[in-house]
Amino acid sequence: MSLKKDSFYILMANIYSKGMAYLFYFITAFLLGTEEFGILKGILPIADTLTIFFSSGVPPAIAKFLAEEKHPNIRKYSSIFYLMLILSIVGFFISPYIKYILGGYYLTLPNILYFAVGLCIISSTLIAFSRGILQGLLRIEYLSLTWIVEYTIKVVFVFVLTLYLGVFGALISVSLAYLIGGVFGLYLICRSLNISNVLYLFKINPSTLFSKFNLDIFKYSVPIALTSSSYRLFGDIDNIIIMSLMGGFWSGIYGYSSLISRGVFLFASSVSIPLLPRISKTKDLGLLKEGIIQNTLFSSIFVIICLFFPEIPLNILFKVVNPEGILCLRILSISSLFMSYYTLISSALQGLGYAKTSFYIMAFGLVLNVILNLFLVKLYGIVGGAIATLITSITIFLIGIFAIIKIKSNYNY
Repeated sequence: MSLKKDSFYILMANIYSKGMAYLFYFITAFLLGTEEFGILKGILPIADTLTIFFSSGVPPAIAKFLAEEKHPNIRKYSSIFYLMLILSIVGFFISPYIKYILGGYYLTLPNILYFAVGLCIISSTLIAFSRGILQGLLRIEYLSLTWIVEYTIKVVFVFVLTLYLGVFGALISVSLAYLIGGVFGLYLICRSLNISNVLYLFKINPSTLFSKFNLDIFKYSVPIALTSSSYRLFGDIDNIIIMSLMGGFWSGIYGYSSLISRGVFLFASSVSIPLLPRISKTKDLGLLKEGIIQNTLFSSIFVIICLFFPEIPLNILFKVVNPEGILCLRILSISSLFMSYYTLISSALQGLGYAKTSFYIMAFGLVLNVILNLFLVKLYGIVGGAIATLITSITIFLIGIFAIIKIKSNYNY
């Protein structure tokens, strides 16, 4: 199956998933109001970052190792799930203390919200493991279905749970979506491999839990997990700092613009997900060029709308058109375009075995973004956050291009 066909499957799943994600946020914005929505928009990135770090960072490593095998043996990877589960439990117990790092308005939030974040971490383990296996098997059409199921379930539960439980209910709907999506992912793995009993995937010899093979996968996954969590945190560090310094209302206004600008990633992720295992298998950097061209063609119309008609999506989706929000959407749409290109570059670096390089670039970008946001948000409010993110996005993109050029010249890929 070609990269174009794989990308098409992911694109269709992403169109649906992003549509459901917008519906999720539309429902919560409608039910919660601007301030509570701002709280949700400020705490969800924390939940996502911790989930990636403690659970979802391992699947790309599974996909890489599995894609490189001529005759895949799924049982070799079963014990990885238990290690992921143990790691996620650690994340659950750490999550209530994260507010002391964030400070500001985060200290005023009830502890129950942080325990809900911990549940998200644990419940994500099964779906993350399933996606790693499906991606490694190059069953991209099945992989795309896991996103469809996850986001459908999330929307099914979010209305009732948010209506009665507020922000806590919205977070619980995320956990339920992870759990049900994970069970569906296991079904797809069994279907792909003609396995009749799902328990076959979880029967292991305890002595293999810390085998060299498992440790090699986890060792490779560390920079990927750090890169992915840094990437997720990078994407919302502006919202997090605005929430900490300015409170829920301005976090909500900024969150509306930030959410819409992320539509660019709909196209980038549809290319980057199948790109990693294919570059890992072929070492062909021509695939990166092909992916960048596809991303540019898909993203240009969306960016033009955000630049010249920003009030239209803000009004249609959230019924809130704020002057600062309009300016933020214009700035953030350009920022998202540059970051979408770096998404592809990061996948190429990981596929070529340079996951650490991708992490170092993102770590630098995260630190730069934090510094710029702390400075510019205090000076210019939420617009300062958008400017800080744009400067950092362009910087990361240029460094990523330089890294690819250097690797290509050194190894003649």
